[in-house]
Amino acid sequence: MSTDILQSIRNSKGMSQTELARRSNTFQANIFSIENGIIDSGLSTIEQSLSSLGYSLFALPTKQPSVAQFTLGIARAITEDKENKALRLFIQLNDNLTSVIPDICLALCIAPPPLTANPRHHALIAGLVEFHLGLNSLPMSAWVKESSRKLKKRWIVDPYVTSEAAILKQTPATFLCHNVLINNLELISV
Repeated sequence: MSTDILQSIRNSKGMSQTELARRSNTFQANIFSIENGIIDSGLSTIEQSLSSLGYSLFALPTKQPSVAQFTLGIARAITEDKENKALRLFIQLNDNLTSVIPDICLALCIAPPPLTANPRHHALIAGLVEFHLGLNSLPMSAWVKESSRKLKKRWIVDPYVTSEAAILKQTPATFLCHNVLINNLELISV
């Protein structure tokens, strides 16, 4: 899990392993080994690397992965050209955010997720986080409002929807802000 956190935050900062290693006073090979699970680094090593990225490490009383960690799985699915898997992971992320108390929801949404190979998913994830944080009257994570997380053209998530006007009425405002059209019923956890 610490490997996902480090890689996710490093990627969201647009930083190479080499640059992180330089800032952390270590070797690029060490960062590579940590991120790929080759070595099981100690907490102090992870804390030092995260500190170089401007973050601190703390424990959360939850088994749920953060939005940033979930996005890594979505990014892998997109890279493997598995759009349906990416959307299933998105629905699972929604269910996870629905299932936790507001404080944990906020903590899971703080770290900026890395950008995926598909800008649609940047906007979809940002809309989801904005939806959940707004639902719980929680402060908004700054990364949610970044321009890279808003589409230039509207995207209808469900490929079987034929009427943009109909789905527009059913889309929560937080998704509309990112030009993502999704039926609010898709966000009801079962």
